[in-house]
Amino acid sequence: MAGAVTHDPPPAAGGRQGGPLIVTEDSELLDDLLRLCAAAGATPEVHHGVPDRRGGWEAAPLVLVGDDAARRVRGAARRRGVVLVGRDQDDSGVWRRAVEIGAEHVLMLPDGEQWLVDRIADVAEGVGRPALTVGVIGGRGGAGASTLACALAVTSAREGLRTLLVDADPLGGGLDVLLGGETADGLRWPAFSSSRGRVGGGALEESLPELHSLRVLSWVVSA
Repeated sequence: MAGAVTHDPPPAAGGRQGGPLIVTEDSELLDDLLRLCAAAGATPEVHHGVPDRRGGWEAAPLVLVGDDAARRVRGAARRRGVVLVGRDQDDSGVWRRAVEIGAEHVLMLPDGEQWLVDRIADVAEGVGRPALTVGVIGGRGGAGASTLACALAVTSAREGLRTLLVDADPLGGGLDVLLGGETADGLRWPAFSSSRGRVGGGALEESLPELHSLRVLSWVVSA
């Protein structure tokens, strides 16, 4: 179960940030939160209450407060990005405690695990500028959509822009073939077809073939 007191997202930031701040004395809950942080590729800072060091509470990109620690952080400065985490689905008092500490979200484990992993990964990886996305669709086979898509991507890369070319046609000839990179090292769509959970943007980019200074996510062409 995941609930929200407010829905505003945390402030956006460019580049990779630090890990979340975890506040709890519940050892079992801490084990769960550490596991989820590891799954998201983040290294958290753990405290039993509001950190003594200046800025420790305010500067963390995300704060995960165990329900056991709500009373101890009640007087902390109000900020965005605070999540109250518990386990008791039937405890209606958790919403009152969330309001008392200014939490944006109330989350219950294990139901909310995937949501929390995604949120931790968001703050750990950072959020860059919005990307321009251009879709090329051919009206029929042989119309030149693949050629145009490759030309746009190569031109973008030559202009110094970070570029990813995605082949969305499993029945096509494979855009890596068109770029002369069918034997290049890197993952293709079949490698992700049975995957589950979140793949970080940076990790995805690094796993793909690099052709003409751009990354390509293509299909495997059958012989």
